[in-house]
Amino acid sequence: MKYRYRISPEGRADEPTDAEIGKYRDAERLRYNYHKASELLHRRPLYKDPKAFIALVVIVLLALFIAEVLDKETPGSTPQQDERIAP
Repeated sequence: MKYRYRISPEGRADEPTDAEIGKYRDAERLRYNYHKASELLHRRPLYKDPKAFIALVVIVLLALFIAEVLDKETPGSTPQQDERIAP
């Protein structure tokens, strides 16, 4: 079975020649792309990489710390702040 791919609505007027097809055949490039893609798929997960895991933990702790500091700085958020302000 021969597959036809229409890239544009008009389609292609004629079939590509063997020379045109051969121009885009590159086994080395295909192998290179395959190895690059397989490296990305088979990398070690972040939670198993010690450096990445520590970096993630530090980022989460820093975000929690900043959230706590910003929560304490908002005026009127706790009753103790209201007592100190009002005489």
